[in-house]
Amino acid sequence: MTTTQGVTVQTTGTHVPTGSAPGLGRSRLLEREHELDAVDEALLATRSGTGSLLVISGPLGIGKSELLSACAQRGRQVGLRALHARCAPQERDFEFGVVRQLLGPAGNAPSPETVGLGQHDLVVRRDVLPAIVGMSAEQPLLILVDDLHGADTASLTCLSHLGGRLAGLPVTIAVTVLDGDPGAEHPLVREISDAAARVLRPGRLSAGAVRTLVRREFGERVDEEFVTACRDKSAGNPLMLTSILSEVKAAGRRPTTTALEAVRASGLRERLVSCLSVQPPAVHRLIRTTAVLRESADTELVGRAAGLDEEQHVEAVRVVRRLGLLNSESCLGPAGFAVRAAVEELTAVEEPEEVHLRAAKLLHDQGHSAREVARYLVEMAAPADDWALRVLRDAAEAELELGAPETAASYLRRALLDSAPDGEERAALLVELATAERAFDPSASVRHVSQSVSMLASTEERAAALSRLSPMMLATSPAPITEMVREVVRDFGSQQELSSADRVLRVEARRRYLMIEDPMGIADNVRRLRELGPNPPLESAAQRELLSVLLYAATVTAEIGSSEVARLAHRVLEREPARTEHVHTGLSLLANVLIGADAPGDLPSWLDRARQQRQEDVVARTLLCTEKGLVLMSAGRLDEALSVMREAIELGGLGWEHGNSGTLLTVAFLALETGDRDLTDRVLERGVVPGNNVCVTAAMRLLKGSVATDSRELGPALQRILDLGQQLDRWGMRNPALCPWRGLAAKMHHRLGEVDEAHLLIEQEYELARNWGAPVAIGRALRRYAALSDKGEDLRLLREAISVLKESANRIELARAHLLFGRRLREAGRSGADRHLREARGIAIECGVQRLIDRATAELGVPASSVPARGPLLTPSEHQVAMLARSGRTNEEIAREARITSRTVEKHLTKIYRKLGVGGRAELADALAPPHDPASS
Repeated sequence: MTTTQGVTVQTTGTHVPTGSAPGLGRSRLLEREHELDAVDEALLATRSGTGSLLVISGPLGIGKSELLSACAQRGRQVGLRALHARCAPQERDFEFGVVRQLLGPAGNAPSPETVGLGQHDLVVRRDVLPAIVGMSAEQPLLILVDDLHGADTASLTCLSHLGGRLAGLPVTIAVTVLDGDPGAEHPLVREISDAAARVLRPGRLSAGAVRTLVRREFGERVDEEFVTACRDKSAGNPLMLTSILSEVKAAGRRPTTTALEAVRASGLRERLVSCLSVQPPAVHRLIRTTAVLRESADTELVGRAAGLDEEQHVEAVRVVRRLGLLNSESCLGPAGFAVRAAVEELTAVEEPEEVHLRAAKLLHDQGHSAREVARYLVEMAAPADDWALRVLRDAAEAELELGAPETAASYLRRALLDSAPDGEERAALLVELATAERAFDPSASVRHVSQSVSMLASTEERAAALSRLSPMMLATSPAPITEMVREVVRDFGSQQELSSADRVLRVEARRRYLMIEDPMGIADNVRRLRELGPNPPLESAAQRELLSVLLYAATVTAEIGSSEVARLAHRVLEREPARTEHVHTGLSLLANVLIGADAPGDLPSWLDRARQQRQEDVVARTLLCTEKGLVLMSAGRLDEALSVMREAIELGGLGWEHGNSGTLLTVAFLALETGDRDLTDRVLERGVVPGNNVCVTAAMRLLKGSVATDSRELGPALQRILDLGQQLDRWGMRNPALCPWRGLAAKMHHRLGEVDEAHLLIEQEYELARNWGAPVAIGRALRRYAALSDKGEDLRLLREAISVLKESANRIELARAHLLFGRRLREAGRSGADRHLREARGIAIECGVQRLIDRATAELGVPASSVPARGPLLTPSEHQVAMLARSGRTNEEIAREARITSRTVEKHLTKIYRKLGVGGRAELADALAPPHDPASS
């Protein structure tokens, strides 16, 4: 807005600049057009003989001094003489010190000898005012006083007198005043401010201005996320922003959000110390307590924890907020680290623990929730009382329910510090800690459960502790742990009915999972499943968990038909709520069972519901990703499955040793199916585990064999796979849907010219597949058989494969059969080849498998340009974040909607920009536009 006499001007960064006065060059100050318009108006009036008083006020670092310097520059441009003075609090006792800075060079400043106590008015009227009037008669004056709040009383008296006479003089006074400084409340400072014709209040920088400054410093290609983070960290405060940028540059760091995490704005320390040194102790205590309690505390709690009464608290908050050091949530805002350091330099530092304990007691006494109290207790090292231990345990339970296991674990570790070295309480705490740790540190979880079991006397309590561990973790645990499980089961009795207590069934589920790698044990699991009859009871989660483990044994051995296994698995799925916690139980085996049976049914939607829950359990998120990848693979959507599997690996929530070994087998199968060397290498890198895990061994050998390239490598690789196959057969693991070693070995035999051996293995695979009954296993065996068969026989086998695969959930296997059939028809000179090739291409496009699209396109002779090009695939999580970012949502909004952390959003966006080859959010709309397929027109 245009300023007039008596109007306060405040910029918000959204004003479109107006034209400046003739002859005045525009300042390069960002988003200060309003203020500069007001300055220009005042300066032109001064040149014409009418002066005014102009006050520039605002919080620390907002740019008051820079604007004052612009006043001086623009004043000289229009012919004004500029007189400068800078005030300092330590010079307040030096009477007329500011006036001497202004008038000293002219020889008109009053000397100390002429100034007596109480003679300020006399000196001003007799000496100072005449001198200024005389100077202004020679040339219009611009008097500039920076930090007026630090001026001495005599100089303030002089400026106040002069301010009342400016209307008839060619003299303008421009001063800066720091909001929140005690000196700003001096009666004379307030009198000068109240008399000002113009009060200018520079606003915080907009996002656009921050972007301009950042790119001036680091270049035009700075990531948009860095710009946003700079805006957030500085809150648009120019001083804070320049300090942050200087620190990043001086440290030689690249302009990334990660670089900002280390910034402490240490360059601001001197300014902050000077600013805060004049503040009363109440302000120091408020800032210190706010820094200790951080964003978790509200203003009332901070005040009480700081030991301030209501009046002191209200005044201290008002001051610190006016200084610009508190944000809207009453937390230390921009440069919080530097503010805290400055206060610690100025005051005797109170131990943070004392502050935390006071805050915790205050909240506890007022009846606040355990979660609110525990966040302060966890910061204490001193021994906690009984009430504090109860609060920590209750808070940990609440955090687990809310999906925050690492926070829960931090509370429990703190509680353990004050628990007795042995006994029931410590054992209970260890079990609770292990329950939290299984979400992010499975090895520690196993260790703490084993410690707790050694302290528990009753078999029932030991069973309850062991049931907290997932079967997958137990399978790779040290021998003493697995022996504990067996011992507990023996104590309960070897034969338990399915209607027994849940904890008994959970321990039995874990024991039976451990039996899967024992030939006698896996057979006993199948026997136990048959004992349960066609409709076992499934009312409790423990019953469903045990049945899932038994069904997995039946799937691995293929001893019971796929249709019966799938029927029972779907009964479990119908009764089991879709929760992320299932990955920590035997229920995680259901995905392998249903995919092995080629009957996913409602599994995809069930997993999607589980994945939608907000979850900080990184192990669960990783395993949910692998389950999703398996489902995508079972539908033939191989490229999407690859993308999700890579996301699972990048999440870093577990090594394969903590995962479902059946999942590892299927991931290895995905690498084989796609020929993706990157996934193969990743699995081989991470698949080494202690002990002799059969499934892991199988996966490793299959993958190593798949990368053999010439006959020198092929022979030894084939022998390793054959040895593995014999070992799997001895163990009873004969299901070709889960471990297709015969098909790979047959292909290798054929490459070596050993046709009979290849045919024998394929015939065995086909027979096993028929006995199992899953369409995908039967159809795949038929296709492989056809690929190695003589002309004529191959066409019959492929017709049968296509017929069978039409009943399969795996669409890409059907596409492969159509592709091979079309190729063989063409080679035989038979009709119908193009129809099958087009069918193969259509399914491949539907599934999004680029390699098969390319092969079918080449067979059809269709120009490659007519096929939609596929760019680098985003993972489902990345795609969700990209779409939300494209819609204009902030990182915080994306985090809330996607149920992830802001840090994860930043990581995803960095990968998205790299994959799509774009510079930031503005380019996402074009990069995410769906491709057009000319063939569909």
